[in-house]
Amino acid sequence: MKYVYHSSPKQHIKIFKPNKSTHGESWVYATKDRIMSILFISGIGGDFTCQVGRDPETGKPYICERFKGAFDLRYKDRKGSIYTLPGENFLENMTGWNEEVVCPSPVVPVGEELVDDAKSYLLKLKEENLLIIKYYPERIDNITKDDEDLVERGIVWTRQFGERILIEIEKYQPHLLERVKRGLKEGRYL
Repeated sequence: MKYVYHSSPKQHIKIFKPNKSTHGESWVYATKDRIMSILFISGIGGDFTCQVGRDPETGKPYICERFKGAFDLRYKDRKGSIYTLPGENFLENMTGWNEEVVCPSPVVPVGEELVDDAKSYLLKLKEENLLIIKYYPERIDNITKDDEDLVERGIVWTRQFGERILIEIEKYQPHLLERVKRGLKEGRYL
């Protein structure tokens, strides 16, 4: 890979240092696809606000709102940057997501595009037919109508990262909190 991409709400980053993340390793994270990267320019609420992925039918990146207004909450008036990184030291197939690549050492960006409003930027990509945006209650890519996928994430992530996940669920998906707590007590998704 010649280049990979990392989007961040922080602008003017001169060097990316490896950070410990959900995989337990210290890596610099990036994506092979620039548009996929842009979906992470704001991480507010993560999957509990907007699910992101690649549509299996069209091959295009997508954003799927998980509740009414989640797209605006996550992206409206959010600034950030899209960084181009040299790809030679990035490794594939190290995480469970094939869009993601990682590097165990610090990385100096070779380019930065400033984004003043992520929502406007994403809507332009949608107009150009490069991105799919599904507004609640629409679904895409087999996202369950009963939100069991979020319940599963809530259970697994609470075990992995602790009570802060329950706080996130209560904030963004309060109707799922009891299902997650019950699933934890019942030992589901071990």
